[in-house]
Amino acid sequence: MNKKLLLLAMLFLLLILNPVFSQNKKIEVLIPLGPTVIPFSTMILENPDFNFTIWRTIDELVIKAKDNKYDVIIAPFTTLVNLYNKGINIKYLATFNFASFYLVSNKAKKFEEIIGDNVYIAQKESTQDIIFNIYLQEKNLKDKINIYYSTPQEIASLFIAGKINNALLPEPFVSMCVNNGGKIILDIQKTYREIAKARLLPITSIAVRGDIDKKEIKRIDLIFRENFKRLSQNPKDYIEKASEILKLDKKIIELSLKRLSFIYQGISIKNDLMKYLEFIYEKAPQTIGNIPDEKFFSF
Repeated sequence: MNKKLLLLAMLFLLLILNPVFSQNKKIEVLIPLGPTVIPFSTMILENPDFNFTIWRTIDELVIKAKDNKYDVIIAPFTTLVNLYNKGINIKYLATFNFASFYLVSNKAKKFEEIIGDNVYIAQKESTQDIIFNIYLQEKNLKDKINIYYSTPQEIASLFIAGKINNALLPEPFVSMCVNNGGKIILDIQKTYREIAKARLLPITSIAVRGDIDKKEIKRIDLIFRENFKRLSQNPKDYIEKASEILKLDKKIIELSLKRLSFIYQGISIKNDLMKYLEFIYEKAPQTIGNIPDEKFFSF
């Protein structure tokens, strides 16, 4: 009997000390390098309960997501849907970015002037790439504009150096280009709302690992909601921290916030999310495997 009690005591201690079962286990988060860092900058540098890992390419994200070690994945909404369709056990939690993408030019004053020219787009099959290509398709311009792809960092550098004329970028790279003589000639958010007759463009979303306890999901959701409230109340602190992480001038981060739209929205915008998915599934089915089932939106 004493041996059984001793064994049970040892198991109990093991469970307490093991970080997998400890209540103090850090929440592991995958986050993309770019504008998404801004609203999470204070958490990245100051919140000891969260461990943020930055991903830079979709291929890198897919490899890391398959590990099933991350509790939270932050990525373009379309990318999260594609991860789910590939069998990765995640569920939708929230969307928080609804404006980020703009076409800038150092040559043209309006979009019509770049017909026949080259456009450099940050990341193939990104949200801005999908919407821009649908827009060209709707305007019968697919064969009249040459598209090239690279990273936002490289495209912004080439644009500022005057080596390319037209760049489709996310913030804060748009502000970098505008600050160096570029002019915005197309607002991708407005374009989407017009061609899809939609209310908003869901850009960046948050998913949680599918096997996380519901109470833990609600706790994470509450922490994120409070974080976005603080962002709206005191953006200066976030600007300073984001500048440190992204290695960008604070003035550029501040300028970019004028064109970004950080509003934390959960399942309440499901109709908008479904409208977006149905729209791109109709217009560009190759960019999304399937429209996800209800399990993706419930936890």
